[in-house]
Amino acid sequence: MPSVRVEFFGVPRHQIGVTAIDVEPKTMVLGDVLSATAAALPEFAQHCLDGSQLKPGLLANINGHRFTTDIATSLCHHDSVLILSSDVGGH
Repeated sequence: MPSVRVEFFGVPRHQIGVTAIDVEPKTMVLGDVLSATAAALPEFAQHCLDGSQLKPGLLANINGHRFTTDIATSLCHHDSVLILSSDVGGH
């Protein structure tokens, strides 16, 4: 089955207490990756999700190249999704 690595940085990492997890989503879209992560880590659902969306102030970064909150974002097998606060690194 296809897998995606989900990594946590900053506040999400502190709240969840986990650095990273590999998940096997139903389909290769961000929304299913978030759902699979929530199923494996209830703390993630509690602290980082508002329904099926990331809570306001959080972003997903795909492979270190693009930021998104769009749950319809397509992913590929072995992609890396970083969950972080939208203010990380800003002034």
